[in-house]
Amino acid sequence: AIGENALVKMVKNILTLTMARIRASKLRKAGLSGAYASADSELGRRVYALAREGRGAYLFGTPGTGKTHAAACAVRMWCDRGGGARLVTAKRLLDDVRDGYRGDGDRRALERAARVPLLALDDLGLERRTDWGVEEISALIDGRTAAGLPTVITSNYSLGELATLWGGVDGARAASRIAGACERIAVGGPDRRLHGQG
Repeated sequence: AIGENALVKMVKNILTLTMARIRASKLRKAGLSGAYASADSELGRRVYALAREGRGAYLFGTPGTGKTHAAACAVRMWCDRGGGARLVTAKRLLDDVRDGYRGDGDRRALERAARVPLLALDDLGLERRTDWGVEEISALIDGRTAAGLPTVITSNYSLGELATLWGGVDGARAASRIAGACERIAVGGPDRRLHGQG
């Protein structure tokens, strides 16, 4: 026979495991797996604080400096406090939207990205440049800003470089929309992946 203390301990262990599985599932649905599911950084905590105030962040700099890690940290913290959040690359989001229009993908990808309380859009500028893609990103940022929803964006490009990369009035307008919605944060330093730090 199991004693009362042993039974209480067993129930606590089961509850702890169940809660850990629920949390892991929620983080996976938010786009966090592997090291990103436990991401923590000073910059990520700063980005989270901005998001809690309703302000987005535009993290830009060379590859490997911790931009995605910081965005993942903000998304993790948001999820851990019961909020809905999502980390997705700009390319993946645009691919999902395009495939949804064709009927062989996620028809509601853009709608969900527009409504999620915290969206982290990773690697903006690495997607294939098309007028349609620039328009979709611009509309997404506009809609989220109008709804008061913060957006965290990571990129290897400054906003000026991004406007030039995207080109024309549409590129300049999209970069301006991002500038209005996000605090710009330059992220520097050596490539952490190349130097064994991440």
